[in-house]
Amino acid sequence: MSLLNLDDLPYFSLAGFTLNIEERAAITSSLQLKKDQEKLESIGLWGKILGVQRDYYIAQSVEQANVFARKYYYSIDLVNWLQLPEITPEEMQKIEGLQGRFYGDPAYEYPIARDAEEGEEEGEQGSHAINEEKRLSGAIALMTFEVQLVPRGAYYRDSLHKLRPNPAFQGVSRGELGQLTSYFHFREGFDINRRNIMERANAFDESIDVFDTIARDEPKGVWSVQVERGGSVAIVRSLLWPGYTFFHTPSPAKWGAMYYGTGQKNENIGFML
Repeated sequence: MSLLNLDDLPYFSLAGFTLNIEERAAITSSLQLKKDQEKLESIGLWGKILGVQRDYYIAQSVEQANVFARKYYYSIDLVNWLQLPEITPEEMQKIEGLQGRFYGDPAYEYPIARDAEEGEEEGEQGSHAINEEKRLSGAIALMTFEVQLVPRGAYYRDSLHKLRPNPAFQGVSRGELGQLTSYFHFREGFDINRRNIMERANAFDESIDVFDTIARDEPKGVWSVQVERGGSVAIVRSLLWPGYTFFHTPSPAKWGAMYYGTGQKNENIGFML
């Protein structure tokens, strides 16, 4: 799974950001307390969203039996961690239309224009609001779906087609560290039938090719891959969600991801590439 180990933060300095000693100490102690209080199987830092007034620290908990059963928590003071609310499809549609930076106030309300319903006059159409806590939850859900990654081969499907961590995974080979085909979207919904015959014939392994490769993402160039430290570490960055960074090193075999940014999607990516 992609929970971040704070000991791996030095890898993210290769992408130009990190957390200071005070932040690391507070996160370590407060997340351990949260894990014990709610009897969570695991919890780790997801990222930091930079707000106008205050920043949001985001944590993610994952169940071992289902790696996609995730809960998200946020903190402003690195003491109290509050669970983010679930979002309905209707709310998500409205959240995707919101622009601008986060303020850092969970209670702040963004006005949403409401279309006139049947029986209402055009001038009677009103408005309602989405608070920042829900916007935060929606933005994290979108980012997690669109950019959370895992190395190729880190998971496999057993004879019962159940997804499992691969105990034999020794990392992506150094020769393939800089290739987009070595990294997958860590999400549900993979359909082998969407692969054409040529793709299946070209080094396709049904047991480990269990997610969508980022090499097929559109527009082309939406991902940046750099190999650092003499070819021993790969840094993968998203241009769709600037601030999302993923690292992978085969020696020893480990990986992790962190978001550090304003929480804004790059809606102009199609014009930039």
